[in-house]
Amino acid sequence: MSPGKQAARGKNRHVALCYIRQSYTRDANDTNSPQRQRANIQSVCDRYGWTPEWFVDAEGHKSGRNEKNRPAWLALKVRLGDPSVVALVANDLARLHRKSWHVGRTMEMLDDHGVRLVFAAPGRDLDTSTPAGRMMINFLAMQDEAYANDVAQRSKDSIAYRKNRGITVGIPPFGTVRDEDGYLIPTPEGAWQLPDGTFVAGEADEKPPQPDAIWRGYYACAQRVLEIYSENRYGYNRIAEIMTGEGWMFRDRWGNPRLISSDDIRRITSNWRQYAGIVPDGRSKDNAAYNLDDPASELFDTGRTVFPIQLLKTVAAVQAERSVRTRPFGQQKKAFAYPLIRLLFCAHCEKLAAEADNPKKRTRLTGNNQRGKTRYRHAEGIQCGTQARSVPTHLVERDVLELVNLLTLKPEAMDAMLELAVQSEAGLIDEDAETFEAQKRTMIAKYHRKIEAARFLFEEGDMSREDYLKRKDDSERMIAHWEARTTEVQKKAIELTACLEAVNRLRGSWEAATNEERQMLARNLFQSIVYDLDQRKIVDFRLHAWADHYLMLRSDLYDDDPDGGGASNSGGQNLADEGETLVENKNSTTVSSSGEIYAPNGTRTRVSALKGRRPG
Repeated sequence: MSPGKQAARGKNRHVALCYIRQSYTRDANDTNSPQRQRANIQSVCDRYGWTPEWFVDAEGHKSGRNEKNRPAWLALKVRLGDPSVVALVANDLARLHRKSWHVGRTMEMLDDHGVRLVFAAPGRDLDTSTPAGRMMINFLAMQDEAYANDVAQRSKDSIAYRKNRGITVGIPPFGTVRDEDGYLIPTPEGAWQLPDGTFVAGEADEKPPQPDAIWRGYYACAQRVLEIYSENRYGYNRIAEIMTGEGWMFRDRWGNPRLISSDDIRRITSNWRQYAGIVPDGRSKDNAAYNLDDPASELFDTGRTVFPIQLLKTVAAVQAERSVRTRPFGQQKKAFAYPLIRLLFCAHCEKLAAEADNPKKRTRLTGNNQRGKTRYRHAEGIQCGTQARSVPTHLVERDVLELVNLLTLKPEAMDAMLELAVQSEAGLIDEDAETFEAQKRTMIAKYHRKIEAARFLFEEGDMSREDYLKRKDDSERMIAHWEARTTEVQKKAIELTACLEAVNRLRGSWEAATNEERQMLARNLFQSIVYDLDQRKIVDFRLHAWADHYLMLRSDLYDDDPDGGGASNSGGQNLADEGETLVENKNSTTVSSSGEIYAPNGTRTRVSALKGRRPG
């Protein structure tokens, strides 16, 4: 980065865009890498006094060779232009990209916005502002690309070898596991249904967790699905409802039992070849049943058939009959961007998750677009007690905008909120602030003197150039460290200002923004929004952790000012209705439907400001 752009950053920049990527996440044991990356990055942010803003691509397959499968990275690129962003922090260069031309383009974007690039892994500290640092970045990028290409070639060779031997690739189909030779066999895993209606994962030959527990094996569950489907009477949704009513459960990728959805029925019935021990060539979508004249003729007894071969032939014939053959021409419909996708959760499922103390039972609302009418829709097949299964998108987005209006404050109220922050934190007094500022000035002057002393020794010939540059670099780093450090009062002011800017930015830009921009704005502020489909209202929400203190202080501000500074707002009544608390989350701030705030430490504070008031 050029010196001019470094100077243009200014002291008001404090946000670090922190990016985490894992190439492939198979199960719960694969979370070590993201956790390690987060710890390294957090250490860098603490060192420089930056406020971290996290972007994580660590679910499923997130290749560094392209960008389209990394939504968090795409959202981060949009944030680079924000004037409060000072740096992009990643564990190492390979987390960003594994293609050298992608790295070059990213470096140009960072230069255009005056944003630093910092790596957090030990031994990866590079100065990208110097020619030597740029050259090292280019070398590492080419090395990472060569490594990725080599791994891809090895993987293709391994897959081809397995397919030639009739061994499936990837996660085994539901109801099966692989034996020591790699072939599919019935799985002994399943779920115990306890008398209280809950389920516990287990195996068939183990002792029941309770005397009256009922065994529900995953192999038997898959066979039951195939039998119902072969009757050619019910669709995916209805089969999922039947299976749920009979007490069957599905196994997620983490090994935990969960409710069966319509997508799970599709997964089971579409694996009729794999269940027969046959591995088709090419892509699965090119081998769909509707592309075959006689799907049943594709099946034969390989000696490795997991289910009866005649049952699988019937399933294949039914699937071919139901399938719609796609035309080989036409224009593919562009995907619709739902602003609140991955943020909305069903209130009824949320209640079940809280009662069972199992967050896996939470259900996100997905998008549905039919004849140009867009809706947020509950996952099919999952029965949680809600009667309505969908809601128009504009109704939900209107309520979210009303919620943002309730959170908004005028900038003049920041002084009052900062005063509350000072009062709420022990030890935040003027004497401490003055002492800290004096110490800060002293340390900065000290390291400036060290640079001058090193320059004098170098000019006199008493120090080598390498030693001088090293001492100069170390001293400049310490100067930057002390300049970035703030008192707790200053830090709170920066955090509160950032949150106020995020809320105001969402409120002011929502109407004119595109759906993609709305999606980014909502995700920057909200962690989740719980919506009741039956009553069509927001009953709960969570802000990101960095905004927790803002919400708590805003509540205190209204407690000090009972008038609230504005007229009533009927839209806020959605949050004001008295009702039972749906979720008590002690890890992040939560505002419940009863108008209470749950702070990270578990304390509760009444939020009168959210009971039908328009903020000042």
